[in-house]
Amino acid sequence: MMDSGSNLAYGSARPLIEALIEFEKELEANRHSLSFDLGLIMEQGRAPRYMATPPDVIPFAHAGVDGIHYGFLTDFGLEKDLSRAPIVCVSPVDWTGVWVVARHLQDFLSVVYTENSSLKRYYANGEDYSGHAGQRLPQIVDERTAFVRECFRERFGIEPIQDMAAYIDSLRAERKHNEAAPTLNGLGIQVSSSAKHSSSKESALLTVTEPFLWEQQGEAVRELFHNGSREARLAFIRDAQTRHLFTHSALRAFVAGQLKLMGLSEAATYLEESYYTVIPDMIES
Repeated sequence: MMDSGSNLAYGSARPLIEALIEFEKELEANRHSLSFDLGLIMEQGRAPRYMATPPDVIPFAHAGVDGIHYGFLTDFGLEKDLSRAPIVCVSPVDWTGVWVVARHLQDFLSVVYTENSSLKRYYANGEDYSGHAGQRLPQIVDERTAFVRECFRERFGIEPIQDMAAYIDSLRAERKHNEAAPTLNGLGIQVSSSAKHSSSKESALLTVTEPFLWEQQGEAVRELFHNGSREARLAFIRDAQTRHLFTHSALRAFVAGQLKLMGLSEAATYLEESYYTVIPDMIES
């Protein structure tokens, strides 16, 4: 049974998450495995966070290799219904770090069933995926795995994705179409309903540079959060994380405080949680 924190975090997606956990237990009781046969390991309690886990991502499963994990992307509170939230892969060892792999949880199950390599490797577009897929040797599915896959499909009413390359292209195009500000990791900042109807001039984005020194660059960061648009502030947060700038405690504390002022207290908490294990403090108070 998941703890209360996890129950609260998963919201409307909780019934399906719990059904997946129950399915895994049934498989294990019969010496099968969702992990071994489909490459999906459900979190049994509150999921751990990594430095690469964005503050607007709620993890729910992992791949069991290289810290790769999957989570709901809330787009900093824009998506209230987690059962409809995009699903992302977070890969701590990949420069890209995070990318959308499915439109929502039910689609994610279809991706897991159809071809799960797209869950562990970033493909910039459908052509990129097709190129790599064409180089792979045909995989032989043994009887055991075929049985688990069929049980999985029947239990969750899964519709296989007919054209994975086209699906990946549609995911990338949809994000770009609704993008209010670009980010280094490609996720971008999505347009809020208020921004769609706003006629105010878009504020400039703050370029993230290294090495980062709070004494020299802190003033520009403070200026951005005091006078910049919501989208520009959130874009900076994405880029700062991609560049690993939140290992600097002064910057991390400042941004966490700003997230709270923006009404994003949960994201502020998640940002701090992702860096609890950071040992070197690279900046003096």
